[in-house]
Amino acid sequence: MVLVPEVVDAVSPTPVLAAGGIARGRQIAAALALGAEGVWCGSVWLTTEEAETPPVVKDKFLAATSSDTVRSRSLTGKPARMLRTAWTDEWDRPDSPDPLGMPLQSALVSDPQLRINQAAGQPGAKARELATYFVGQVVGSLDRVRSARSVVLDMVEEFIDTVGQLQGLVQR
Repeated sequence: MVLVPEVVDAVSPTPVLAAGGIARGRQIAAALALGAEGVWCGSVWLTTEEAETPPVVKDKFLAATSSDTVRSRSLTGKPARMLRTAWTDEWDRPDSPDPLGMPLQSALVSDPQLRINQAAGQPGAKARELATYFVGQVVGSLDRVRSARSVVLDMVEEFIDTVGQLQGLVQR
């Protein structure tokens, strides 16, 4: 909420897209009210029917709260928000080695992560504890698998309702 108006003011008249924590129509309305010309949505698509998110990770996203994410360099070497798991906990221990820089960290861990996600799908697999993926704090509002079409329609409907409610606050 703080950064959008700052960026809008700093780069005016260049259009700004707000990003981060946007998965609902109310959040789109808020971003536009803060001066953004549009929004960029990321995490909301990860639990859609069309997403290529590994099923075990998708299930973990649906069970997660907004406080179940951490910023970690464990997958790419660059700080990124992701689901907190045994994987991220191990990389964040004080006695763990520092992640390599980009692109070396990705080269180091991409194959193991692929294998973890594949193994995690097996019943009773301990690999489930390690499976992670990039996701924002908005993960706490992702509560079911649905189509991308449904996500868009719900966003638009909630946006229209929200703007209508806001208009009702202003007397003419």
